[in-house]
Amino acid sequence: MDQKTKKQAVGRRGVSANTIMLPIIAALFALFLAILVLMIHISANGLELSRFMQAASQYEEDATGLLAGSSLLSETANNFVLMPVRQDGKANTGPLTAFAAELKQDRRGGQVLERFRGYEVSEEALQFITAAADSAESMLENQLRAIALVCAVYPLPSEPWLDNIPLPELSEAEKLLTDEEKLAEARLLILNSDYAQNRRDVSQNVTACTDDINAMASEKMEELTLRFRREGILLFIAMTLTVLMLVTNFTVLYRQMILPLTRSVHLIEIDEPLDPDEGLREVRLVSAAYDRLLERRKKLEAILRAAAATDTLTGLPNRYGFEQYLMDAGQSGYSVALFLFDINYLKTTNDTYGHAAGDKLIRSAADCIHACFGAEDDNNCFRFGGDEFAAVVRGCTQESIEEMTRRFEELQKQRGISVSWGCAYAQEIGDTTVKELMDEADRQMYVRKEAMHKDLGESRSASVR
Repeated sequence: MDQKTKKQAVGRRGVSANTIMLPIIAALFALFLAILVLMIHISANGLELSRFMQAASQYEEDATGLLAGSSLLSETANNFVLMPVRQDGKANTGPLTAFAAELKQDRRGGQVLERFRGYEVSEEALQFITAAADSAESMLENQLRAIALVCAVYPLPSEPWLDNIPLPELSEAEKLLTDEEKLAEARLLILNSDYAQNRRDVSQNVTACTDDINAMASEKMEELTLRFRREGILLFIAMTLTVLMLVTNFTVLYRQMILPLTRSVHLIEIDEPLDPDEGLREVRLVSAAYDRLLERRKKLEAILRAAAATDTLTGLPNRYGFEQYLMDAGQSGYSVALFLFDINYLKTTNDTYGHAAGDKLIRSAADCIHACFGAEDDNNCFRFGGDEFAAVVRGCTQESIEEMTRRFEELQKQRGISVSWGCAYAQEIGDTTVKELMDEADRQMYVRKEAMHKDLGESRSASVR
Protein backbone atom coordinates (compact mmCIF):
# COMPACT_ATOMS: atom_id res chain seq x y z
CA MET A 1 0.00 0.00 0.00
CA ASP A 2 1.54 3.36 -1.11
CA GLN A 3 1.67 6.49 1.06
CA LYS A 4 -1.30 8.13 -0.69
CA THR A 5 -3.53 5.08 -0.19
CA LYS A 6 -2.50 4.90 3.46
CA LYS A 7 -3.50 8.52 4.04
CA GLN A 8 -6.90 7.98 2.39
CA ALA A 9 -7.53 4.89 4.54
CA VAL A 10 -6.63 6.82 7.71
CA GLY A 11 -9.06 9.60 6.72
CA ARG A 12 -11.95 7.15 6.44
CA ARG A 13 -11.68 6.17 10.11
CA GLY A 14 -13.57 7.94 12.89
CA VAL A 15 -17.19 8.93 13.41
CA SER A 16 -18.76 11.01 10.64
CA ALA A 17 -20.56 14.27 11.33
CA ASN A 18 -23.74 12.88 9.77
CA THR A 19 -23.84 10.06 12.31
CA ILE A 20 -23.93 12.64 15.10
CA MET A 21 -25.74 15.52 13.44
CA LEU A 22 -28.63 13.85 11.59
CA PRO A 23 -30.34 12.42 14.71
CA ILE A 24 -29.81 15.71 16.54
CA ILE A 25 -31.16 17.72 13.61
CA ALA A 26 -34.20 15.42 13.36
CA ALA A 27 -34.87 15.76 17.08
CA LEU A 28 -34.43 19.55 16.96
CA PHE A 29 -36.78 19.75 13.99
CA ALA A 30 -39.40 17.73 15.86
CA LEU A 31 -38.99 19.97 18.91
CA PHE A 32 -39.24 23.06 16.73
CA LEU A 33 -42.50 21.81 15.26
CA ALA A 34 -43.80 21.02 18.75
CA ILE A 35 -42.86 24.50 19.98
CA LEU A 36 -44.46 26.08 16.90
CA VAL A 37 -47.69 24.11 17.37
CA LEU A 38 -47.82 24.94 21.09
CA MET A 39 -47.25 28.63 20.44
CA ILE A 40 -49.98 28.63 17.79
CA HIS A 41 -52.36 26.91 20.23
CA ILE A 42 -51.50 29.35 23.02
CA SER A 43 -51.98 32.31 20.68
CA ALA A 44 -55.26 30.86 19.41
CA ASN A 45 -56.48 30.31 22.98
CA GLY A 46 -55.58 33.87 23.85
CA LEU A 47 -57.46 35.19 20.84
CA GLU A 48 -60.41 32.97 21.65
CA LEU A 49 -60.47 34.18 25.25
CA SER A 50 -60.24 37.82 24.17
CA ARG A 51 -62.98 37.35 21.58
CA PHE A 52 -65.24 35.56 24.04
CA MET A 53 -64.76 38.15 26.77
CA GLN A 54 -65.55 40.93 24.31
CA ALA A 55 -68.62 39.02 23.15
CA ALA A 56 -69.76 38.34 26.73
CA SER A 57 -69.33 42.04 27.50
CA GLN A 58 -71.44 42.89 24.46
CA TYR A 59 -74.10 40.36 25.50
CA GLU A 60 -74.30 41.83 29.00
CA GLU A 61 -74.34 45.37 27.63
CA ASP A 62 -77.28 44.54 25.34
CA ALA A 63 -79.22 42.86 28.17
CA THR A 64 -78.69 45.71 30.64
CA GLY A 65 -79.46 48.18 27.83
CA LEU A 66 -82.87 46.57 27.49
CA LEU A 67 -83.49 47.06 31.21
CA ALA A 68 -82.19 50.64 31.21
CA GLY A 69 -84.22 51.61 28.15
CA SER A 70 -87.38 49.98 29.49
CA SER A 71 -86.98 51.77 32.81
CA LEU A 72 -86.38 55.13 31.13
CA LEU A 73 -89.45 54.75 28.91
CA SER A 74 -91.55 53.76 31.93
CA GLU A 75 -90.36 56.69 34.02
CA THR A 76 -90.82 59.34 31.32
CA ALA A 77 -94.22 57.95 30.26
CA ASN A 78 -95.41 57.90 33.89
CA ASN A 79 -94.24 61.49 34.40
CA PHE A 80 -96.19 62.69 31.39
CA VAL A 81 -99.35 60.67 32.05
CA LEU A 82 -99.51 61.67 35.71
CA MET A 83 -98.77 65.34 34.98
CA PRO A 84 -99.68 66.16 31.37
CA VAL A 85 -99.67 69.95 31.93
CA ARG A 86 -97.45 72.20 33.93
CA GLN A 87 -98.55 74.76 36.47
CA ASP A 88 -98.49 77.43 33.80
CA GLY A 89 -101.06 75.46 31.81
CA LYS A 90 -98.73 74.47 28.99
CA ALA A 91 -98.18 70.86 27.88
CA ASN A 92 -95.58 69.03 29.93
CA THR A 93 -93.44 67.99 26.93
CA GLY A 94 -90.20 67.51 28.90
CA PRO A 95 -90.77 63.82 29.75
CA LEU A 96 -91.87 63.13 26.18
CA THR A 97 -88.61 64.63 24.90
CA ALA A 98 -86.66 61.96 26.80
CA PHE A 99 -89.26 59.34 25.78
CA ALA A 100 -88.87 60.17 22.06
CA ALA A 101 -85.05 60.20 22.32
CA GLU A 102 -85.05 56.77 23.96
CA LEU A 103 -87.29 55.33 21.24
CA LYS A 104 -84.49 56.09 18.74
CA GLN A 105 -82.04 53.89 20.66
CA ASP A 106 -81.44 50.39 19.33
CA ARG A 107 -82.38 48.61 22.55
CA ARG A 108 -86.07 47.88 22.30
CA GLY A 109 -87.22 44.44 23.34
CA GLY A 110 -87.63 43.02 19.83
CA GLN A 111 -84.33 44.49 18.64
CA VAL A 112 -82.37 43.06 21.56
CA LEU A 113 -84.03 39.68 21.18
CA GLU A 114 -83.18 39.54 17.48
CA ARG A 115 -79.50 40.16 18.25
CA PHE A 116 -79.46 37.59 21.04
CA ARG A 117 -80.69 34.92 18.64
CA GLY A 118 -77.38 35.32 16.80
CA TYR A 119 -75.24 35.28 19.96
CA GLU A 120 -73.44 32.27 21.42
CA VAL A 121 -75.45 32.13 24.64
CA SER A 122 -77.12 29.27 26.47
CA GLU A 123 -80.74 28.33 25.91
CA GLU A 124 -81.56 29.52 29.42
CA ALA A 125 -80.09 32.98 28.76
CA LEU A 126 -82.07 33.21 25.53
CA GLN A 127 -85.27 32.27 27.38
CA PHE A 128 -84.61 34.93 30.04
CA ILE A 129 -84.00 37.66 27.47
CA THR A 130 -87.09 36.55 25.50
CA ALA A 131 -89.27 36.91 28.59
CA ALA A 132 -87.73 40.30 29.39
CA ALA A 133 -88.26 41.49 25.80
CA ASP A 134 -91.90 40.40 25.82
CA SER A 135 -92.53 42.22 29.09
CA ALA A 136 -90.77 45.35 27.82
CA GLU A 137 -92.79 45.32 24.59
CA SER A 138 -96.02 44.90 26.61
CA MET A 139 -95.04 47.87 28.79
CA LEU A 140 -94.27 49.96 25.69
CA GLU A 141 -97.72 49.22 24.24
CA ASN A 142 -99.36 50.39 27.50
CA GLN A 143 -97.19 53.51 27.56
CA LEU A 144 -97.99 54.50 23.96
CA ARG A 145 -101.74 53.93 24.48
CA ALA A 146 -101.69 55.90 27.75
CA ILE A 147 -99.88 58.80 26.04
CA ALA A 148 -102.36 58.69 23.16
CA LEU A 149 -105.28 58.94 25.63
CA VAL A 150 -103.68 61.93 27.39
CA CYS A 151 -102.91 63.63 24.05
CA ALA A 152 -106.59 63.27 23.13
CA VAL A 153 -107.36 65.51 26.13
CA TYR A 154 -104.32 67.76 26.00
CA PRO A 155 -103.12 68.03 22.39
CA LEU A 156 -99.36 68.43 22.03
CA PRO A 157 -97.70 71.17 20.02
CA SER A 158 -96.56 70.14 16.53
CA GLU A 159 -92.92 69.29 16.92
CA PRO A 160 -90.91 66.87 14.68
CA TRP A 161 -89.62 64.84 17.61
CA LEU A 162 -93.14 64.55 19.08
CA ASP A 163 -94.63 63.62 15.72
CA ASN A 164 -92.18 60.69 15.49
CA ILE A 165 -93.67 58.99 18.58
CA PRO A 166 -95.72 56.08 17.13
CA LEU A 167 -98.96 56.72 19.02
CA PRO A 168 -101.74 54.18 18.30
CA GLU A 169 -105.20 55.13 17.04
CA LEU A 170 -107.88 55.24 19.79
CA SER A 171 -110.70 52.78 19.50
CA GLU A 172 -114.26 53.99 18.97
CA ALA A 173 -115.09 53.16 22.58
CA GLU A 174 -112.09 55.18 23.82
CA LYS A 175 -113.04 58.12 21.68
CA LEU A 176 -116.50 58.21 23.33
CA LEU A 177 -114.97 58.48 26.82
CA THR A 178 -115.05 61.81 28.59
CA ASP A 179 -111.79 63.65 29.23
CA GLU A 180 -111.75 62.53 32.84
CA GLU A 181 -112.39 58.94 31.82
CA LYS A 182 -109.59 59.13 29.24
CA LEU A 183 -107.13 60.43 31.85
CA ALA A 184 -108.27 57.79 34.32
CA GLU A 185 -107.87 55.04 31.70
CA ALA A 186 -104.36 56.32 30.87
CA ARG A 187 -103.29 56.23 34.52
CA LEU A 188 -104.75 52.76 34.89
CA LEU A 189 -102.68 51.48 31.94
CA ILE A 190 -99.36 52.43 33.66
CA LEU A 191 -100.34 51.82 37.25
CA ASN A 192 -102.15 48.48 37.13
CA SER A 193 -100.72 45.32 38.65
CA ASP A 194 -99.96 43.72 35.27
CA TYR A 195 -97.81 46.69 34.28
CA ALA A 196 -95.99 46.56 37.63
CA GLN A 197 -95.46 42.83 37.17
CA ASN A 198 -94.01 43.44 33.71
CA ARG A 199 -91.52 45.89 35.19
CA ARG A 200 -90.43 43.31 37.74
CA ASP A 201 -90.22 40.64 35.06
CA VAL A 202 -87.93 42.80 32.90
CA SER A 203 -85.60 43.43 35.83
CA GLN A 204 -85.60 39.83 37.09
CA ASN A 205 -85.15 38.24 33.65
CA VAL A 206 -82.39 40.65 32.62
CA THR A 207 -80.59 39.96 35.91
CA ALA A 208 -80.99 36.19 35.40
CA CYS A 209 -79.70 36.53 31.81
CA THR A 210 -76.59 38.50 32.84
CA ASP A 211 -75.92 36.06 35.66
CA ASP A 212 -76.04 33.20 33.16
CA ILE A 213 -73.72 35.08 30.79
CA ASN A 214 -71.25 35.78 33.62
CA ALA A 215 -71.35 32.13 34.70
CA MET A 216 -70.69 31.04 31.13
CA ALA A 217 -67.78 33.52 30.85
CA SER A 218 -66.28 32.27 34.13
CA GLU A 219 -66.55 28.67 32.98
CA LYS A 220 -64.95 29.49 29.63
CA MET A 221 -62.17 31.46 31.29
CA GLU A 222 -61.44 28.58 33.65
CA GLU A 223 -61.30 26.16 30.72
CA LEU A 224 -58.96 28.37 28.69
CA THR A 225 -56.78 29.07 31.75
CA LEU A 226 -56.36 25.35 32.25
CA ARG A 227 -55.34 25.02 28.61
CA PHE A 228 -52.85 27.88 29.00
CA ARG A 229 -51.28 26.22 32.02
CA ARG A 230 -51.05 22.79 30.38
CA GLU A 231 -49.66 24.05 27.09
CA GLY A 232 -47.28 26.43 28.90
CA ILE A 233 -45.76 23.48 30.78
CA LEU A 234 -45.35 21.53 27.53
CA LEU A 235 -43.77 24.57 25.87
CA PHE A 236 -41.29 24.96 28.75
CA ILE A 237 -40.32 21.28 28.50
CA ALA A 238 -39.84 21.49 24.72
CA MET A 239 -37.72 24.64 24.97
CA THR A 240 -35.61 23.13 27.76
CA LEU A 241 -34.95 20.01 25.67
CA THR A 242 -34.04 22.20 22.72
CA VAL A 243 -31.50 24.16 24.76
CA LEU A 244 -30.00 20.94 26.18
CA MET A 245 -29.65 19.43 22.72
CA LEU A 246 -28.08 22.60 21.35
CA VAL A 247 -25.56 22.68 24.20
CA THR A 248 -24.74 19.00 23.64
CA ASN A 249 -24.41 19.55 19.92
CA PHE A 250 -22.12 22.53 20.41
CA THR A 251 -19.93 20.62 22.87
CA VAL A 252 -19.46 17.73 20.43
CA LEU A 253 -18.71 20.07 17.54
CA TYR A 254 -16.28 22.08 19.62
CA ARG A 255 -14.30 19.04 20.79
CA GLN A 256 -14.43 17.08 17.55
CA MET A 257 -14.35 19.81 14.93
CA ILE A 258 -13.46 23.31 16.16
CA LEU A 259 -10.42 22.31 18.25
CA PRO A 260 -8.95 19.99 15.55
CA LEU A 261 -9.54 22.69 12.93
CA THR A 262 -7.85 25.29 15.13
CA ARG A 263 -4.78 23.08 15.46
CA SER A 264 -4.89 22.38 11.73
CA VAL A 265 -4.87 26.12 10.96
CA HIS A 266 -1.70 26.52 13.01
CA LEU A 267 -0.03 23.62 11.17
CA ILE A 268 -1.09 25.02 7.80
CA GLU A 269 0.45 28.40 8.64
CA ILE A 270 3.84 26.72 9.20
CA ASP A 271 3.46 24.33 6.23
CA GLU A 272 3.38 21.24 8.41
CA PRO A 273 1.33 18.13 7.57
CA LEU A 274 -1.92 17.69 9.47
CA ASP A 275 -2.88 14.91 11.88
CA PRO A 276 -5.28 12.53 10.04
CA ASP A 277 -6.20 10.71 13.28
CA GLU A 278 -7.89 13.65 15.04
CA GLY A 279 -11.51 14.81 14.98
CA LEU A 280 -14.55 13.71 13.05
CA ARG A 281 -14.22 11.72 9.86
CA GLU A 282 -14.77 14.81 7.74
CA VAL A 283 -11.95 16.64 9.54
CA ARG A 284 -9.67 13.65 8.99
CA LEU A 285 -10.55 13.56 5.31
CA VAL A 286 -9.71 17.26 5.06
CA SER A 287 -6.36 16.62 6.76
CA ALA A 288 -5.52 13.78 4.36
CA ALA A 289 -6.60 15.91 1.39
CA TYR A 290 -4.44 18.80 2.58
CA ASP A 291 -1.43 16.56 2.89
CA ARG A 292 -1.95 15.51 -0.73
CA LEU A 293 -2.40 19.14 -1.66
CA LEU A 294 1.01 20.00 -0.27
CA GLU A 295 2.54 17.54 -2.68
CA ARG A 296 0.85 19.18 -5.67
CA ARG A 297 1.42 22.76 -4.61
CA LYS A 298 4.66 23.31 -6.49
CA LYS A 299 3.11 22.11 -9.74
CA LEU A 300 0.09 24.33 -9.20
CA GLU A 301 2.26 27.35 -8.41
CA ALA A 302 4.01 27.01 -11.75
CA ILE A 303 0.67 26.78 -13.54
CA LEU A 304 -0.66 29.81 -11.66
CA ARG A 305 2.42 31.89 -12.47
CA ALA A 306 1.89 31.16 -16.15
CA ALA A 307 -1.82 31.94 -15.93
CA ALA A 308 -1.16 35.18 -14.05
CA ALA A 309 0.82 36.59 -16.94
CA THR A 310 -1.65 35.67 -19.75
CA ASP A 311 -4.90 37.33 -20.90
CA THR A 312 -7.48 34.57 -21.27
CA LEU A 313 -9.53 36.25 -24.01
CA THR A 314 -6.74 36.98 -26.50
CA GLY A 315 -3.95 34.67 -25.37
CA LEU A 316 -1.55 37.63 -25.21
CA PRO A 317 0.55 38.43 -22.12
CA ASN A 318 -1.25 40.82 -19.74
CA ARG A 319 -0.02 43.89 -17.86
CA TYR A 320 1.88 41.69 -15.42
CA GLY A 321 3.59 40.02 -18.39
CA PHE A 322 4.33 43.45 -19.83
CA GLU A 323 6.05 44.58 -16.64
CA GLN A 324 8.07 41.36 -16.45
CA TYR A 325 9.05 41.77 -20.12
CA LEU A 326 10.36 45.28 -19.53
CA MET A 327 12.31 44.15 -16.45
CA ASP A 328 14.01 41.44 -18.52
CA ALA A 329 14.60 43.63 -21.58
CA GLY A 330 17.87 45.09 -20.35
CA GLN A 331 19.04 48.64 -20.12
CA SER A 332 21.07 49.38 -23.29
CA GLY A 333 22.45 48.08 -26.54
CA TYR A 334 19.48 48.34 -28.94
CA SER A 335 16.75 50.57 -30.17
CA VAL A 336 13.17 50.15 -29.06
CA ALA A 337 9.69 51.27 -30.10
CA LEU A 338 6.82 51.23 -27.62
CA PHE A 339 3.32 51.12 -29.13
CA LEU A 340 0.11 51.76 -27.21
CA PHE A 341 -3.29 50.87 -28.73
CA ASP A 342 -6.90 51.68 -27.83
CA ILE A 343 -9.86 50.02 -29.58
CA ASN A 344 -12.40 52.49 -30.89
CA TYR A 345 -16.15 51.97 -30.46
CA LEU A 346 -15.82 48.99 -28.12
CA LYS A 347 -18.45 50.35 -25.71
CA THR A 348 -20.80 51.10 -28.61
CA THR A 349 -20.34 47.56 -29.91
CA ASN A 350 -21.06 46.09 -26.45
CA ASP A 351 -24.15 48.27 -25.96
CA THR A 352 -25.51 47.68 -29.48
CA TYR A 353 -24.60 44.08 -30.29
CA GLY A 354 -23.75 42.57 -26.90
CA HIS A 355 -20.55 41.55 -25.13
CA ALA A 356 -20.04 38.54 -27.42
CA ALA A 357 -19.57 40.96 -30.32
CA GLY A 358 -17.33 43.09 -28.11
CA ASP A 359 -15.16 40.06 -27.28
CA LYS A 360 -14.93 39.25 -31.00
CA LEU A 361 -13.78 42.83 -31.68
CA ILE A 362 -11.11 42.55 -28.96
CA ARG A 363 -9.78 39.26 -30.41
CA SER A 364 -9.75 40.71 -33.92
CA ALA A 365 -7.79 43.76 -32.72
CA ALA A 366 -5.33 41.49 -30.87
CA ASP A 367 -4.77 39.44 -34.06
CA CYS A 368 -4.07 42.60 -36.06
CA ILE A 369 -1.63 43.94 -33.47
CA HIS A 370 0.21 40.63 -33.19
CA ALA A 371 0.29 40.16 -36.96
CA CYS A 372 1.87 43.58 -37.55
CA PHE A 373 4.07 44.10 -34.48
CA GLY A 374 4.65 40.65 -33.02
CA ALA A 375 7.99 38.85 -33.22
CA GLU A 376 8.13 35.14 -34.04
CA ASP A 377 10.46 34.26 -31.16
CA ASP A 378 9.30 36.87 -28.65
CA ASN A 379 5.96 37.48 -26.80
CA ASN A 380 6.19 41.23 -27.27
CA CYS A 381 2.48 42.11 -27.70
CA PHE A 382 0.32 42.66 -24.60
CA ARG A 383 -3.24 43.36 -23.50
CA PHE A 384 -3.52 45.63 -20.50
CA GLY A 385 -7.22 44.97 -20.07
CA GLY A 386 -10.45 46.29 -21.58
CA ASP A 387 -9.61 47.99 -24.88
CA GLU A 388 -5.92 48.77 -24.18
CA PHE A 389 -2.98 46.95 -25.82
CA ALA A 390 0.77 47.49 -26.08
CA ALA A 391 3.66 46.20 -28.19
CA VAL A 392 7.44 46.49 -27.61
CA VAL A 393 9.56 46.17 -30.74
CA ARG A 394 13.29 45.88 -30.18
CA GLY A 395 16.04 46.55 -32.72
CA CYS A 396 13.84 48.59 -35.04
CA THR A 397 14.32 51.67 -37.20
CA GLN A 398 12.08 54.54 -38.23
CA GLU A 399 11.63 52.90 -41.63
CA SER A 400 10.58 49.56 -40.12
CA ILE A 401 8.18 51.35 -37.77
CA GLU A 402 6.55 53.15 -40.71
CA GLU A 403 6.22 49.85 -42.58
CA MET A 404 4.63 48.14 -39.55
CA THR A 405 2.15 50.96 -38.96
CA ARG A 406 1.24 51.07 -42.69
CA ARG A 407 0.46 47.37 -42.69
CA PHE A 408 -1.48 47.84 -39.44
CA GLU A 409 -3.72 50.52 -40.99
CA GLU A 410 -4.37 48.35 -44.04
CA LEU A 411 -5.17 45.30 -41.94
CA GLN A 412 -7.62 47.34 -39.86
CA LYS A 413 -9.53 48.29 -43.00
CA GLN A 414 -9.56 44.68 -44.17
CA ARG A 415 -10.89 43.47 -40.82
CA GLY A 416 -13.38 46.33 -40.49
CA ILE A 417 -12.06 47.56 -37.12
CA SER A 418 -10.72 50.86 -35.79
CA VAL A 419 -7.79 51.12 -33.36
CA SER A 420 -6.13 54.32 -32.22
CA TRP A 421 -2.40 53.99 -31.63
CA GLY A 422 0.59 55.93 -30.49
CA CYS A 423 4.32 55.19 -30.77
CA ALA A 424 7.42 56.31 -28.86
CA TYR A 425 10.82 55.47 -30.38
CA ALA A 426 14.21 55.46 -28.70
CA GLN A 427 17.35 54.80 -30.77
CA GLU A 428 19.11 53.70 -27.58
CA ILE A 429 16.96 52.25 -24.79
CA GLY A 430 19.48 53.25 -22.19
CA ASP A 431 18.92 56.92 -23.02
CA THR A 432 15.30 56.98 -21.84
CA THR A 433 12.92 55.46 -19.29
CA VAL A 434 9.84 53.29 -19.63
CA LYS A 435 7.67 56.07 -18.19
CA GLU A 436 8.91 58.58 -20.79
CA LEU A 437 8.20 56.12 -23.59
CA MET A 438 4.70 55.33 -22.30
CA ASP A 439 3.84 59.00 -21.79
CA GLU A 440 4.89 59.86 -25.35
CA ALA A 441 3.05 56.87 -26.85
CA ASP A 442 -0.05 57.67 -24.82
CA ARG A 443 0.06 61.31 -25.95
CA GLN A 444 0.31 60.37 -29.63
CA MET A 445 -2.48 57.83 -29.27
CA TYR A 446 -4.91 60.37 -27.86
CA VAL A 447 -3.92 62.93 -30.51
CA ARG A 448 -4.99 60.41 -33.16
CA LYS A 449 -8.18 59.54 -31.21
CA GLU A 450 -9.18 63.22 -30.95
CA ALA A 451 -8.50 63.71 -34.66
CA MET A 452 -10.67 60.70 -35.46
CA HIS A 453 -13.56 62.04 -33.33
CA LYS A 454 -13.20 65.46 -34.96
CA ASP A 455 -13.34 63.99 -38.47
CA LEU A 456 -16.34 61.88 -37.45
CA GLY A 457 -18.17 64.91 -36.09
CA GLU A 458 -17.53 66.94 -39.28
CA SER A 459 -18.72 64.01 -41.36
CA ARG A 460 -21.97 63.79 -39.39
CA SER A 461 -22.55 67.55 -39.66
CA ALA A 462 -22.09 67.38 -43.43
CA SER A 463 -24.52 64.52 -43.74
CA VAL A 464 -27.12 66.42 -41.71
CA ARG A 465 -26.81 69.48 -43.98
